[in-house]
Amino acid sequence: MRGNRVLGGLVLLAIIILVSVPITVELRLRAAARDGAVSSQTVLTLMGERVQGVLTFLFRAREAVREHDVMLDEVARTRHELLHHTTLEQENRLLRRMMGFKESSPHGLLLGRVIARGGTSGWWQTVRINRGSDDGVQPNQAVITVDGLVGKTTTVTRHTCDVLLLADPANRVACRLERTGDLGVARGLGTGLNGKSDFEMVLAAQPCTMEYVDKDAELLVGDKVVTSGLGGTYPGGLLLGAVLEFEMDPSHLYQRLKVRPAADLARLHYVWVVSE
Repeated sequence: MRGNRVLGGLVLLAIIILVSVPITVELRLRAAARDGAVSSQTVLTLMGERVQGVLTFLFRAREAVREHDVMLDEVARTRHELLHHTTLEQENRLLRRMMGFKESSPHGLLLGRVIARGGTSGWWQTVRINRGSDDGVQPNQAVITVDGLVGKTTTVTRHTCDVLLLADPANRVACRLERTGDLGVARGLGTGLNGKSDFEMVLAAQPCTMEYVDKDAELLVGDKVVTSGLGGTYPGGLLLGAVLEFEMDPSHLYQRLKVRPAADLARLHYVWVVSE
């Protein structure tokens, strides 16, 4: 398509040049006639050279357009191959990292792949993975990535299961501050985007909140939060996230913290289902 438009323009230009040939030749003939030095052979030679020059120009232009199109196609193909190669490299690197993580983990781990997640209203609430009861998965098992806690299994079928994410307000996790040992309960905050567009709801991750932390606990921004092992669902020591900020609850009975999840809940591709 690009080549046809360019070639059409060149043909039009050639026609204009050819139309102008008689005028130029006529002027030259008149000047030559006055000088008595022009013959019919000279006229034919001049016109032949002009036509040959135009045809040579068109041929070379057509070849240049064709080479240009071939070059653009080659660039597009190379770009696609590089992108595909980069994607495979990234996935291989992630899988190698995950396998190394499994070998060093004290827990039994079952690898699962995310095959679906909630719509815009539930984007931060649930995902579905390709593991189910036939693989030994049961409800209320912790789900993690190499970076940290993701959530827990809920509905389980033979070949799939749903995972309730940390961002869901219904998900409550018994946890503790790794540095001080102070206990608390973390829960999701959802998206907090009522009335916003679907696009904003998909992109806007919210931190978790950790409540019921001792009012006298000496906290620092960046303190790591891990699971405490209390409650039976989550084994102790799983990284949940890091403290973003903290404040005294309005009741003045405990402190309340905002915690950024360590796992990237927006880009979940492979996860581990944890078994003791």
